[in-house]
Amino acid sequence: MKQVIFALCVFFAMITVADSAEIYNCVGKDGRIFLTDNPPQDAECKNSSGEDVNASQQRQTDDETQQTKQNDRSESQTRQAKKIIKTPRPAYSGE
Repeated sequence: MKQVIFALCVFFAMITVADSAEIYNCVGKDGRIFLTDNPPQDAECKNSSGEDVNASQQRQTDDETQQTKQNDRSESQTRQAKKIIKTPRPAYSGE
């Protein structure tokens, strides 16, 4: 009985580990279908949920570009605020 329980524990542990990895179904230039965990750029690949890998990589690149633009805009506003603060103003004479 202990051997059966041990075998079941090992089986479920292997399933958990195998399920945690992202597996890609790819079609190479020559038309061969293969499975991999690291999709090459020259092959058309889909992840385990059926989503096209090239589309998800493009979406990630778009997100990074948008984040960079926001950072640039924030830095520009910070420089502009510092410039305004350093601008000399005429003294106010209460006369």
